[in-house]
Amino acid sequence: MSSTQPARPVSGALRVVMVSMHTSPVASPGSADAGGMNVVEVNSAKALAARGHRVDMLTRRDAPDLAAVAEVAPGVRLFNLAAGPAAAVAKSQQEELIEPFRAAMAHWWRSHGAGVDIVHSHHWFSGVAALSIAQSAGLPHLQSYHSVAAPVGASLDAGEPPESEGRPAGERLVAEQSQRIVAVSDAEARTVAQRYGTSADRISVVRPGVDHDLFRPLRRGEQHWAWQGDYLFFAARLQPLKGPDLAVRTLAALPPGRRPRLVIAGQASVDFSWYAQELRDLADELGVADEVLYIGSQDRDQLATVLRGACLLLNPSRSETYGLINLEASASGVPVIATRAGGMVESVDDQVTGVLLDSRDPAVWAEAVQEFLNHPDRRARFGQAGRAFAAQRGWDVVAAELEAVYRKEARR
Repeated sequence: MSSTQPARPVSGALRVVMVSMHTSPVASPGSADAGGMNVVEVNSAKALAARGHRVDMLTRRDAPDLAAVAEVAPGVRLFNLAAGPAAAVAKSQQEELIEPFRAAMAHWWRSHGAGVDIVHSHHWFSGVAALSIAQSAGLPHLQSYHSVAAPVGASLDAGEPPESEGRPAGERLVAEQSQRIVAVSDAEARTVAQRYGTSADRISVVRPGVDHDLFRPLRRGEQHWAWQGDYLFFAARLQPLKGPDLAVRTLAALPPGRRPRLVIAGQASVDFSWYAQELRDLADELGVADEVLYIGSQDRDQLATVLRGACLLLNPSRSETYGLINLEASASGVPVIATRAGGMVESVDDQVTGVLLDSRDPAVWAEAVQEFLNHPDRRARFGQAGRAFAAQRGWDVVAAELEAVYRKEARR
């Protein structure tokens, strides 16, 4: 991957098209609508290219200064397709862009589609746009959801509410007509099967990976990030589903004068632009405003730097298909406290790499935090176990598993 020369296809190399309509795979997680899906897509693409395959990633052009095509890594290209305004569009409005994006993708296909073996869509927007193009070309269409919409009217514990009314029907369409669903966890696979009736033999599970060089423990003598002292870390988009309010309430439930700071990385999307101020108001109301630091969305290098200096990662999300930040924390030697929700039982080895909680009571969370703060040896033990746990999931492993899925479908 360090070579500056384009990867040359080897015998049996595949040409893969990955589609991510509503958010660029190279966007920083925690910014706008970017998250774990972006990390999974771009790192899977790079790792596949390192195995000799060629990957083209297609996304919607959401800024006027973006090049039509950019090389992300040898063998990986990113195409920014003109579909709708060259500006950020709220996720709740992106359903209207599916047809323009489908037209832009069809135009791209006429020039670049020869030799494609697999079309792999990420998120339902992408699948609805790309499905008919793959079908017309006689190619397998694979679908990854990354989040499955909760039933209308359900609580946040059931998952992300539909951002627009067409989502349930769109998710069902791609579940029924795609050759294969690629889920990021057993939990997500079960959800897709239960909500859309997809048979288990049409679902493959490929869990995310982690860059072990980037996400690593703090080295002996290495300068601590920002200041001396302990801090809890929260990293996600700022919206109710992710539960940053519980992280703030947990901080407030710790003994005054002895509690660490809370560092919050992430920003609110257009649809939740009001939420960041609500979070600040909560911290002020609870008397911890001066102990919460908001650092916004971070690029991958800076995120890893901040993460490895944390004493604990708090992940109070109400629903996650996997919880990639948990694995990144483990790779960094940082124990995790998370909700026992969805795929987080797969990204955290309970009582080994972290602690999974069924309660959303801040006092319960604060007690779990105190157990680590009061017992440094426990923190170190969990951190070491986390590093070993994460070592099993490099992106090279992910690419090998994806390749096996792709080859199986390409042979049909």
